[in-house]
Amino acid sequence: MLEMFLVPAFAAGGSTEIVASLPEQLPRPVARMISAAMRTDDEAQLAAVIDAAKAAYPGFSAEIDALVADLQTPVEPLRIAPLIVPAPEPVEFEPPGYWEDLHAELTLNAAETRGNTDTLYLGLHGKLNLMRKAQIHRVEAYANTAEANGVENQNNLGASYQLETLWTDAYFGYVRGSWRRDDFAGFRTDAFAGIGAGAYILQTDTMTLRSELGPGYRYLDIAEEDRRIHAVGLYGAAEFDWLIAEDWTFEVDTNVNLSGPTSTIHPTMRLNTAVSDSISAGLSYDLRYETDPPLMSENLDRILKFDVKYSY
Repeated sequence: MLEMFLVPAFAAGGSTEIVASLPEQLPRPVARMISAAMRTDDEAQLAAVIDAAKAAYPGFSAEIDALVADLQTPVEPLRIAPLIVPAPEPVEFEPPGYWEDLHAELTLNAAETRGNTDTLYLGLHGKLNLMRKAQIHRVEAYANTAEANGVENQNNLGASYQLETLWTDAYFGYVRGSWRRDDFAGFRTDAFAGIGAGAYILQTDTMTLRSELGPGYRYLDIAEEDRRIHAVGLYGAAEFDWLIAEDWTFEVDTNVNLSGPTSTIHPTMRLNTAVSDSISAGLSYDLRYETDPPLMSENLDRILKFDVKYSY
């Protein structure tokens, strides 16, 4: 408390010699006096207190000046950015579709020639594959008509449905039904229903090969003979898809129906190139061979077609 008695003396200009051991750091009461003097906003009183502190503690002049400078430094108010909490937006979940995978193809074929021979050909072929869990629904339909010199020489149409159940990644079972009509081949009705099994023999990034085989029942209605035939048949199919390049694909689809009184072998080869993400164009070669066609019809029908295909 000695400092408290010294301050008035120094402020009045007195001088008192004191011999005492110096503290290691500036005493807290001295710092409090300087702080209190600064709050009075009296420059003379502040200067007197500072001089008295330096006289009492000459070894702490630098610390006193640093304390005064620190107290005189204006303090900026703490600036805190306002916290803005946006209102929560409702999360919209798109309801999952019933089908996990859907693929559709629609192919149009058309050709016309004028001159010595007038020929008109129109063809339409559609595929729809729907997948849900371990089941795949395959729907296919086609129709073709052609005439030469005003006389119709081709008229056929057909449809098929196949339900596949995947047993593993490579093997599956199926139930199949198909129907077609081809007046010029002699069939008013050619229907088939059967069951069987299949396998994915080859699966790579560029190639896929799948096959099917199973028994079934075949019904034939022979045109212009009023004759209906019921027979046990054996159905087989193979599909080969090859991605030749980024925009080029090659496909071979083959269906075989073995039964009496005639068996049918129907391969189709297609070469396509992509025009856009959904449209492709190419050539297809369609063969249909009947081992014993009715009405003395030709065994083999061949069609070379230019295709424009839309895929979804």
